[in-house]
Amino acid sequence: MPQIELLPALDIADGALARAPYGNESARPLDVARSFAHDGATWLHLADLDRAFGSGTNDHQLAALVREAHVLGMRTQYSGGIDNAAALTTALDSGCSRANISAAALADRHFVHRAIKAHGERIAVCVDVRGDCVHPRGRKSPVGDLDEILAFLTDAGCVRLIVTEIERDGALVGPPLALLERISSVTPADIIASGGIASLDDIGSLAQLAARTRVRGAVVGRALLEARFSFSQALARVRDVEATDAGQPSERTT
Repeated sequence: MPQIELLPALDIADGALARAPYGNESARPLDVARSFAHDGATWLHLADLDRAFGSGTNDHQLAALVREAHVLGMRTQYSGGIDNAAALTTALDSGCSRANISAAALADRHFVHRAIKAHGERIAVCVDVRGDCVHPRGRKSPVGDLDEILAFLTDAGCVRLIVTEIERDGALVGPPLALLERISSVTPADIIASGGIASLDDIGSLAQLAARTRVRGAVVGRALLEARFSFSQALARVRDVEATDAGQPSERTT
């Protein structure tokens, strides 16, 4: 089992792919999911952009993708606008392996705390970072200081964080390695990096970071859909890095 899991991402808006693969603009979400499974993906990250931006939902489409992904042998991570009990119930009822509570939900700490206590391993919490604050995308103001929120999530028993430096999300400028390492040093939670990945070198850097921190996964979106590399190439890079590191003393955080 690799030290870091790669999660190819599908963003759904108005019932279809928000961004289609390069050269295949008519592709259906299920077709792309099948291609990821064929290339060796064991996880699929699904995001409802309409729910995230308050313009509707794609509940039926995401539930269908969850079912089909499981048939294909992939577990699913359901994301996008999960900031209240009804949205969380919809996500979990789809049969997804994991639901990502949005960073905006951290404005309601009681909801987040209850969700973590009730659903444990099936919950991850998104931590959208700008500077020293958690600042959800689309909000005018932050929801709190980063270190204070990390302490709250630790006390609540959160086992997994989805960490995004929001200026990097979708910008293809590389993952926030320093931020990921910093967060890893102050939380016992597993970390999934999200945003910024542009190249196989970025994949390699995250795999190296995973060997000595709590980084356990990476969401890969735009770079895959723009054919900067294939999922199978990304997986091969992870394996190469991990094979190289296998004979070296481990500094990984436990």
